[in-house]
Amino acid sequence: MKNYTVNTLGNSSLALSDAVNLLSSNCPNEADRYDESRLINEVRSVDVRPFYKKFYGAYDVDGTLIGVGGIKSADWASDTHILYMMAVEKDHRGKGVGSELEYTRIQWVRDNFANGRCLVSTTHKKRFERWGFKSVSEVNNRHLMVLEF
Repeated sequence: MKNYTVNTLGNSSLALSDAVNLLSSNCPNEADRYDESRLINEVRSVDVRPFYKKFYGAYDVDGTLIGVGGIKSADWASDTHILYMMAVEKDHRGKGVGSELEYTRIQWVRDNFANGRCLVSTTHKKRFERWGFKSVSEVNNRHLMVLEF
C-alpha cells in the first residue's frame, strides 16, 4: 500500500527549506558542489518556457517531505530536459518513492513537449534503463544517460 503522494513542490520558504534539508542530508557526497545558497536557488521553481525548472515532492501521510526531485530545461540545447537533484529519506527508500518521482518527472516532460530528449547522470544505470534511457558514456561508474522521445 502506498503511503505517500507526489505533488509539485511549492515555492514557499517552508517548502524550499524542507527540500534543501532533505537534499543536504541525503546527498553528502554532493556537499562541495551544492552549498545551501545554491540549493535554495536551484530548488526554487521557475515555470517560464522554454527555460523552466520544476520540482516535485513526495509527501508522507502526515505531510512530511520524504522525497524530492527536479527537472529543468537545458539552456544550452534545444528540446533537452535534465532530471536532477533527487533524494529520498533513508527510512523511505525501497518503497517506490524514488520510482514515482522519476515517473512523474518523465511523464510531465512527455505530456508537455511533443519531442526531445531527457538526460540524467547516475550510478543507477539499470534503474533508468527501465524507463528507456540509454547510457551514452561512463566516467568513474557514473553514467550519462539519454531518453529520446
